[in-house]
Amino acid sequence: MILLDTREFDHPLPLEMAVEHFKDLSEDAIIHMIHRREPLPLFEIISKNGGRYLSIREDENLWHIYITRSQNVKLEHPYV
Repeated sequence: MILLDTREFDHPLPLEMAVEHFKDLSEDAIIHMIHRREPLPLFEIISKNGGRYLSIREDENLWHIYITRSQNVKLEHPYV
């Protein structure tokens, strides 16, 4: 799992960081992105490029986003 904590960065850097990691993501790997908001434009990019994601809101300013290319990898958040 690749941990990508983008809470301290301003737009568009979190999006750019996530897209770069997604481009190089192996088939069975998962990106765990921690963000202070839900990155809706990122979800469009992931979906258009054959990826999947799970977005979990833990707090008003805390989101956990799990991203994979695999159709078989189970995406889950350990606290749900």
